Amino acid sequence: MKRILSLLLILPLLVYCQPNNKPADNPNEDPGQTQPQTDPTDPVYAKAAPELKNGDKVLATNRNVEKFLTEVTYTDKDWSTTKIYDYYGGFNGVKYNENGEPDENGKYTSKPVSDKPESYSIRWVPDTDAGAITLHLEDNTGWSQDIAVTAGKAYQDITNLLPNAHYKYVATAENGKEMAKGEFDTYGHLHQLYFKSDVRNCRDLGGWITESGKMVRYRRLYRTGRWDAANLSKAGRADIIAEGFGGQLDLRGTSDVLSGTTVNGLEFCAPSFEQGGKAMLGVTNPTEAAKFKRCFEFSLEQVRKGKGVAFHCSLGRDRTGTLAVVFLGLLGVPEHDISKEYECSYFAPLGYSVSSSETASAYDNDKQCWIFQNNRTKWVYSEIAPYFWDLAGANGTFADGVEKYLLTVAQVPQAEIDEFRELMLVDAPAAN
Repeated sequence: MKRILSLLLILPLLVYCQPNNKPADNPNEDPGQTQPQTDPTDPVYAKAAPELKNGDKVLATNRNVEKFLTEVTYTDKDWSTTKIYDYYGGFNGVKYNENGEPDENGKYTSKPVSDKPESYSIRWVPDTDAGAITLHLEDNTGWSQDIAVTAGKAYQDITNLLPNAHYKYVATAENGKEMAKGEFDTYGHLHQLYFKSDVRNCRDLGGWITESGKMVRYRRLYRTGRWDAANLSKAGRADIIAEGFGGQLDLRGTSDVLSGTTVNGLEFCAPSFEQGGKAMLGVTNPTEAAKFKRCFEFSLEQVRKGKGVAFHCSLGRDRTGTLAVVFLGLLGVPEHDISKEYECSYFAPLGYSVSSSETASAYDNDKQCWIFQNNRTKWVYSEIAPYFWDLAGANGTFADGVEKYLLTVAQVPQAEIDEFRELMLVDAPAAN
């Protein structure tokens, strides 16, 4: 009897001391990383972007742009056809939303968002006693940002994510409570950016692979639509500073060029170009060529400092596109890929898109909207791509032609060209 009583007393202790062998939901999850169990049907998340959880791998690039960049391959020196019209872009935004169909209310969006990167929300359980919250976000390149979240809010939307990167995040309340913590990975072809309230057609030139197998460095060269005060809110300016910009290069002409930077603290350059293409390159005008040299050297100076430079005209298309072709061409990106990068402006809304300024158009009775005809022989690309190939000669590369232009027409010293390449090219990540 005494032995039975002893066993009854010891048994609870044995049970209590047993290790917890319950398998984790994610066997690879670091126990130090936590994701609160939130109720996705809670009205507090009604306006939030899709939820991002610890351990997720998410697309950084807009899904429509990613589809185009993944599926389409062009060839060098052939600009007679385009496949861009197979994808949703700015030309048909008057009638069709991102999926080509009306929304649940039978309405169509009038402003496409394919030039915006994907957005996600980091969520936590609502806590009225937590106070204001700070979301710390960092990636494996050394970049980080602290985002102030209003007290009582239970999520924070994040966007402008770098493709093929590893991120960590932690949301900490004013009272010291850790609201959410975790890690996630991204994938995609293009680092797109959107700055509130309405900076459009903005993307990083980083991530493109060169003929030699190197990769163009991220967060240094950014092409974008206009950065006027009316296009930037306080939050947008804060995001620009957080992104790591050091300079703003306004390529517009005398009628609309800025007199100074839109964001305090950035260096500013405004050479003033009235049009893009060969005119901007100064092929027959030494004055324009000298201004183009100034653009190159201003950008190089920001890169030297480890900062990003945003270069823009009004739409971020032709004058901006001319400089982008020179940058990518000099770095050795294949010309057929540079033409794809140029076409990405098509995904911006009317007023920015490469499709919006053509005089040749047709009315589509099935879609009930105007279709602006587009092929890759239009706009400044059809001027400058053949020009650089001609400079390269029969056995030269596109990069040879761009370098010859910079040396002989723009008068950029060889040492600066070499330095630019050294600073802007990094080892490409291993293929998954």
